[in-house]
Amino acid sequence: EAEHGYASVLPFDSDYSRKKTKAGTMARKSQNNRSSHNELEKHRRAKLRLYLEQLKQLVPLGPDSTRHTTLSLLKRAKMHIKKLEEQDRKALNIKEQLQREHRYLKRRLEQLSVQGMERIRTDSMGSTISTDSEQEVDIEGMEYTPGEMDSI
Repeated sequence: EAEHGYASVLPFDSDYSRKKTKAGTMARKSQNNRSSHNELEKHRRAKLRLYLEQLKQLVPLGPDSTRHTTLSLLKRAKMHIKKLEEQDRKALNIKEQLQREHRYLKRRLEQLSVQGMERIRTDSMGSTISTDSEQEVDIEGMEYTPGEMDSI
């Protein structure tokens, strides 16, 4: 065909066709990867905004500004966490102190109960038990000195 002078078609090069198709496929994959990456990034930023809004609801921000930067919000959250940890530590110390005091008072109550039981036994040895109504006390016959009434 080339001999007759007409424009001829280039010989079919299968490697060139494959390269062109491969390059087109790569470009489409690259575009596809880029758009899926953009979507993932958009979702990540949306979740981050949501979490920052939730954090803003939990952290006392103070009256100094109506709009807070992410950095200032995170700093305030850190300070708030430190404050809560300190309160928790103090509460645990108080709880431990109260538990120790409770154990001490419980032991003391047991000691006093045992002593009270021993006193009742010693007081009642050799005597009969009588109620208050059975005992008669002669109040009129008792004489008091001026200092005795203060101790009663």
